[in-house]
Amino acid sequence: MENSILIIAIIILVLVLAISVYFLTIKKKDNEISNHTQPFIEDKQTTIIPEKDTETSTKEDLEIIIDKKVEKIQLEEIKEIIKPTELPKKEPKKAKKTNEEIPTDTEEVQPKLTINISSKTEKVLLKKLEAFEKSKDFLKKDVNLNNLANKFDTNTKYLSEIIKSYKNKNFNQYLNELRIHHLIEQLNTNDKVLNTKVSYLASDFGFNSHSSFSTLFTQYVGQSPSEYIKALKKSKKEKITE
Repeated sequence: MENSILIIAIIILVLVLAISVYFLTIKKKDNEISNHTQPFIEDKQTTIIPEKDTETSTKEDLEIIIDKKVEKIQLEEIKEIIKPTELPKKEPKKAKKTNEEIPTDTEEVQPKLTINISSKTEKVLLKKLEAFEKSKDFLKKDVNLNNLANKFDTNTKYLSEIIKSYKNKNFNQYLNELRIHHLIEQLNTNDKVLNTKVSYLASDFGFNSHSSFSTLFTQYVGQSPSEYIKALKKSKKEKITE
């Protein structure tokens, strides 16, 4: 009996020792693993950037990149805006023409026509108008745009355009001015005309009525025919007495 108890006690003691050795071995291994992993963890911890700092840094980097892009775009826009443009070259001012340089011949003046007329036709019509003025045919009462165009072998459109462009007036104005200017010239140089009654002057110088003649004369001269003739006679009389 005592032997069996002794055996049991030895077995228990062996088990306790075995368990102790087992736990000691496990603890030793845990310590070794802990020692091996600790430096790695420490190194890793030292290189890890705190989450807050990383986010802040990333935002700052993004802001810097965005600012740089914005600045680049702004600079390009500014360069485009202030890019020098080629200004039109100023032509030197032409000297004003003196009275001697101003052309008096209608052939030298070339106004821009509003309709297409060949240069040949244009020159022919100008020469015919010049001959018409010298012939005093404008004093005839039956002169009008239609019969004058037929006489010039042209159409009323062409003749009207030439008169408008070169004389700066319509046909009726052109015709009436020719008559009144010729009348004034005769009144100043011809005493017979000066002493003719106004009613006769109207008929002699192509006007159909005395009233229309007086109205047109007053518009062009600033005085009625009677007032102009009276003042002209007085002026001539004063010159004779001097």
